[in-house]
Amino acid sequence: MNWETIGILFAHELRMLLRDRRTIIFAIVIPVAMMPLILFGTKSMSDRRERQLEQTTYRYAVTGTEADYARSLIREGRELASRPGSDASAKDDRLTRFRLDEVRATDARLALQSGAIHFYLEALSAKEADALPEDDKPAENRGRFGGAPPSRGALATEQKRLPGVALVRIYFKSDQDDSMAGRSRMDELLTRVQRAGRNELLARQGFPLDSGKIFAVESRNEASAGQVTGSWVGRILTLFLLMFMLSGGAVVAMDIIAGEKERGSLETLLTTAATRAEIVTAKQAVILLVALVITLIQLANIVVYVTFRLIKLPKDFVIDAPPQVVLTLLLLFIPLAALIASVLLMLSAYAKTYKEAQLYFFPVYMLSLLPAAASFLPGVSLRSAIVLVPLANVSVAVREIMVGKFDWPMILVTFAVMAAAAVWAMRVSAGMLSKENLVTASESDAADFTGGPALFPKRVLRWYGVMAALMFAVAANVPQLATLRRQLIFNELVLFLGASLLMVRVYRLNLKEAFALRPVKPAVWLAILLAIPSGNIVAVGVFRLASLVFPVPSQMLEQFGKDLMPDAVPDWQMVLFLAILPGICEEIAFRGTLLYGLRKKLRPVPLALAVGLIFGLFHVALFRIMPTGFLGVILTAVALLTGSIFPGMLLHAGNNAFGIFAAKYDFPVAGLDWRGYLAAAAVFALCFYILYRNRTPYPGLLRKKK
Repeated sequence: MNWETIGILFAHELRMLLRDRRTIIFAIVIPVAMMPLILFGTKSMSDRRERQLEQTTYRYAVTGTEADYARSLIREGRELASRPGSDASAKDDRLTRFRLDEVRATDARLALQSGAIHFYLEALSAKEADALPEDDKPAENRGRFGGAPPSRGALATEQKRLPGVALVRIYFKSDQDDSMAGRSRMDELLTRVQRAGRNELLARQGFPLDSGKIFAVESRNEASAGQVTGSWVGRILTLFLLMFMLSGGAVVAMDIIAGEKERGSLETLLTTAATRAEIVTAKQAVILLVALVITLIQLANIVVYVTFRLIKLPKDFVIDAPPQVVLTLLLLFIPLAALIASVLLMLSAYAKTYKEAQLYFFPVYMLSLLPAAASFLPGVSLRSAIVLVPLANVSVAVREIMVGKFDWPMILVTFAVMAAAAVWAMRVSAGMLSKENLVTASESDAADFTGGPALFPKRVLRWYGVMAALMFAVAANVPQLATLRRQLIFNELVLFLGASLLMVRVYRLNLKEAFALRPVKPAVWLAILLAIPSGNIVAVGVFRLASLVFPVPSQMLEQFGKDLMPDAVPDWQMVLFLAILPGICEEIAFRGTLLYGLRKKLRPVPLALAVGLIFGLFHVALFRIMPTGFLGVILTAVALLTGSIFPGMLLHAGNNAFGIFAAKYDFPVAGLDWRGYLAAAAVFALCFYILYRNRTPYPGLLRKKK
């Protein structure tokens, strides 16, 4: 490789880049301006919102049989807030500036919905409060204060109201800032009244206070303001930087390969004395330069705008960014920039036109952001298996560095993993450009013209990239799919089953071959039935082993279990939505069309790993990728050994159903000792031995050349 030639080509590519003003604007100027715009804009909007809320006169109404009592509480709260030396004036003068205007409303709920008032209070007597239905008594989603008029008893501050105590509820609209702010301040006002009246109430009831037996409880945050801010900034820094790198670098990458293919200028360049390796290296260097420029500028933004306080930030917003922090971040971001440059180059090399490259960019963009959000996972440390996951390791490392935690061995491992991933991506991208049909737009193979089944293997990954992007986008932006049940129905029936049937129709695939609808030998069914419980136990054991190096907080697992299997859902519905539908629809999508499309591209072992990994990625949560990926590899192996989709459907549905009933009836799958997991692994191995002895290999697999 002639480095002088590479230098000439690099200078040529750089000149071409600088001549295109649109590319410079979208690749460099906009990403450069984004950080100060975000900082200034966020600060400006925050200040404006605070001023607006401070100047707002909050309209409210009071309803209920104890409305006069609620009004007396509000008057007492206003007096306490304006009294010199009170808690309100000492700690926070928000309540002294709390402007209130009571509105007489015939129907307070209708007035709240129409915007005539910001919130309203409903004051109920003790008898009325006791008569409320059980599901109407918790305090979620609206402020509630248990209490009784001073002449009749105590004013309790507990959220859970005791029997025989009156109740004041605050109704508000959580989708409106002013309603939320008004509710919050009224909540604080009434709380201060409760706190101030407690001593007087106890003394009146014959419980004189002994100052020696009174103690105050307060909590103190041992983390410095810089650590708190650093934790917040560290969580989003990698994500934002990756977004800037992808969006800025993509403009250059798409034009530098796909755009030149479309214009025909790449063919002219190939006629020169420069080798393809030199051409690829020069183009890759230009994309890398853009990514590095974006990285350096964003780090400079942090130093200039935040550390030097060019923007007036809240008093507790402090970023400690000494040279050690900046240099360490730079150490991690350089291989990240190289990896992104190589990925974008591969994307541009694979596309035949600029428009096609834009089509591929969105799914790659969405999938790249998933590991970059690993820093948001609570309890995940860099000293775990996350250090081996590219992008995710940088995200977690940056969070720890920003709070002043320098785990140098793990930081160096992170750098090594990212550097290895970048080198691998560079070699793959260079190899892609050595293929004739990827170099020029005119050299298309016959499948591009004939279409049909011959074209499907080339397009199958595009379909699944779009499916992944749709799954993320729809779940985040369609309120009608906010419930778990509706989201499952959309994913299983519309996305997985619907897209698979659409692929069959578009590419005129043979339904029986594409979905692997083939009979199997009777012994296979015995092996599958034995594999259902043993495979589930083995998967749990694998997850427990992974948790030793990649710990998942127990709170996250508990919350995930509650969201996935609510107590109010009947058993038959859980089996239907969590076992039967995934067993059918996901198998058709992953062991059907996906496996069929990739069968001639990869050999059996890499094929099982690739399909399993894609299956795991579709389950979104980072901590679920390993167990679901393991299950995906097993199900793919079953399909490859039997040549049929039916055994995998039974194993998939049975595994999920076994997990449902194990959780519901407290079967200790996650609490077995090592002997239990070894026994399950032995039975599971026996099942695969039976499958191997009765195998009917998947037709059309890529075999190793002799």
